[in-house]
Amino acid sequence: MKRFILKIVLLILPIVILAVVMEYSLRQIPNDYVYKKNYLDQHSGGIQILFFGSSDVYFGLNPVYFPPSTFNASHISQSLDLDLAILNMYKNNLDSLKIIVLPISYPTLWTRLEDSEEAWRIKNYTLYYGMDAKSLKNYSELLSNKFIINLQRLYEYYFQNKNEITTSELGWGTTYKSGNVVDLREAGKIAAKRHTHSDIFSEENIKIFEENLKILNSFSAFCNQRNIKLIFLITPAYYTYRENMNPEQLNKMLETMNDFVKNHPNFYFFNWMDDPDFVAKDFFDANHLNEIGAEKLSKKLAKELASMKNNP
Repeated sequence: MKRFILKIVLLILPIVILAVVMEYSLRQIPNDYVYKKNYLDQHSGGIQILFFGSSDVYFGLNPVYFPPSTFNASHISQSLDLDLAILNMYKNNLDSLKIIVLPISYPTLWTRLEDSEEAWRIKNYTLYYGMDAKSLKNYSELLSNKFIINLQRLYEYYFQNKNEITTSELGWGTTYKSGNVVDLREAGKIAAKRHTHSDIFSEENIKIFEENLKILNSFSAFCNQRNIKLIFLITPAYYTYRENMNPEQLNKMLETMNDFVKNHPNFYFFNWMDDPDFVAKDFFDANHLNEIGAEKLSKKLAKELASMKNNP
């Protein structure tokens, strides 16, 4: 029996060692989450304008067009609960903060990253921000991604010297370039369908909706306590995305946000979803801007924020 157990141990041990080495090696690959966490650790006390949100702001707002003390803390598919978690991590350090920009998109109020197709991204908040997770797999790079994907990541970093940082120094996403050709008509249909919830009044969707409203109220309480302006922003979307939205979901989102801002005088709501200033050449796909559109949007918002400062 002892020999049998020894054979099993000898058989398993190399696999365990390989797994440990791979897990350690994957965690050493520089990525956007590590970069932004380190930036906030070092500079949160001096930030005056802070962006949260998901890919619409990650690719849509470039801090270089704002005052120097601006940072983009968004990530792809980052939902409101994660925005709040990051805020709570640094709230005692944000002594200079004057403005928070929080995007609200068509699916936002019914979305949690952990329940979405992109749920694998939760491990980044667990491993690199130190947040708790419900699932054990989110405490591991190996368990959160397919084995072949992890092999490719290891090869690209250790043999091709490619890291996973796609953000600028101030947190703006740099990969959505105007040179990429996308069928905006088809992209709009696909994205709108993906972001449409079949029944926003289902028990589960109502629960998520109510939880997200509580999160907005938490942002509200934080901003009111410190006299911080809270900006809700809907970024531009191409008409092929807009025309494929579910009117019931869209109207509920707009109605909710208009009512919320109406009851909070220090908050603002810019709905630039169908802003005619943004044309096809500004879009990477139907619901994300490229670097041309990001410059245009950033300058437009920066002008509005400057106006608020001059006219309190």
